Amino acid sequence: MDNSIDQAIDALKHALNEGSTAGTQDSSFKFGGKVYNKGLLWTGQGNTKQFLLQDGPDRFFSSENVDLSKEKYYSINKVKVLDQTELGTSVVKSNLKQVGTLRGLNIDGSLRVNQYMVFDEHTDRLGLGTEEPNAALSVAEDGIEVIIGTEEFTSGVVGTFASHDLHLKTDNTTRISIGAGGNIDLGNKNHAPIQASVHGKLSIGVNNPDTNVDLHVRGNIKFANRTHMVDSQPPQGGSWNQGDIVWNQSPEQRKHVGWVCTKSGNPGVWNPFGEIN
Repeated sequence: MDNSIDQAIDALKHALNEGSTAGTQDSSFKFGGKVYNKGLLWTGQGNTKQFLLQDGPDRFFSSENVDLSKEKYYSINKVKVLDQTELGTSVVKSNLKQVGTLRGLNIDGSLRVNQYMVFDEHTDRLGLGTEEPNAALSVAEDGIEVIIGTEEFTSGVVGTFASHDLHLKTDNTTRISIGAGGNIDLGNKNHAPIQASVHGKLSIGVNNPDTNVDLHVRGNIKFANRTHMVDSQPPQGGSWNQGDIVWNQSPEQRKHVGWVCTKSGNPGVWNPFGEIN
């Protein structure tokens, strides 16, 4: 039995290197002289397996995988840095290139995804397709930037940043068009007419609409292809159509409610109607 132990110790000494010593009481190994590139070598089957001390910087090198037992972990200064499923809480920096499915992610600072999505921590703005968003959220495509944000801390904004039209769609069909110059089209001339309902009062060109009426128009109107306007007399020039009406802006007794065009022309023939008794 003692001979077998002695033979094993001698074999281990030879495997470590010449000049190494093994203490049989504490099972420690000591190397004299140069210590780098010394360690354990396993030969006899395939390539030599190595576990060596190397320099530049000082480190242990293993030519084979290191497999920990279940529920064990790697630690630094007694702090866990990696186990089978988790990074330790002390790991705050990494250069990950690929990960699986993320369940939760907190980012403190700027963000860039595939040169397409950019969050600027200095302006608190998110850009899709643009590195310089002009609102809290900017989506840029084909040279057109659509923005969603606020204006002067008092109102919300949805629109285009530069001189481009804005279309609002449902069912992939434009329903409202706002031109770059401000003109607005409701509905789509290439599709069936739409129904627009106003649940309330409507005013046109009026800053302070009359609450006693449902429709308050500042200027002339056209009703059933007939122009209605207000003046103190019939038109003296311009082209007018039969059926157009001018309402008397100063009606009095013995005068008329207005004038009606009875023959189209320039200015046409106008006759008074509705004598006030």
